[in-house]
Amino acid sequence: MLTVPRAPFETAGPAPRGRTPQKPHAVVIGAGFGGLAAAIRLGARGYRVTVLDRLDSPGGRGTAYRQDGFTFDAGPTIITAPHLFEELWQLCGREMAEDVDLRALDPFYVMRFDDGSHFTCRSDPEAMRAEIARLSPDDLKGYERFMAQSAERYRIGFDGLGQTTFSRLTDMVPWLYDVARLRADRSVHTAAASCVRDPRLRAA
Repeated sequence: MLTVPRAPFETAGPAPRGRTPQKPHAVVIGAGFGGLAAAIRLGARGYRVTVLDRLDSPGGRGTAYRQDGFTFDAGPTIITAPHLFEELWQLCGREMAEDVDLRALDPFYVMRFDDGSHFTCRSDPEAMRAEIARLSPDDLKGYERFMAQSAERYRIGFDGLGQTTFSRLTDMVPWLYDVARLRADRSVHTAAASCVRDPRLRAA
């Protein structure tokens, strides 16, 4: 169980004379990134927050396992949207750079396949195209199509749906066309498989 303190710059409102102020209490189920972000936002609004999780440490899919002196990431290995973390720090009256030293990785990581080949993932678009061409030249155009589709999904899903409050069923109506057009019912692997043929690239 984690207890998130209320941010010092927020108040719960004046209390009646002679009575101790009663802070509103919120319970967040799950100490993954989403649960922790919700807890921080509630704490910044003046709530007393309790976070519950079935694991003995926070992180959810972003946790890490340690064994024999090695550390293994259970989920994400790189931060692709640092501005979301910076926003949470600012809600607490701080700057993330004061507490966390973020450094660019190049390459992001290297995938090694059982046939002895490898795939290096980089942030530079031209370097990625060159890597695709090295591994499977016939899939270069399909890769570019997949990236264009991904950019559109990001625009609709992250910048659009992700910033919309769905308090009523009708709030979803303006987005139905785009959700259907982008085939939101498909998995990432299915979407990739429709663009590239090499099984290694589909996995990557």
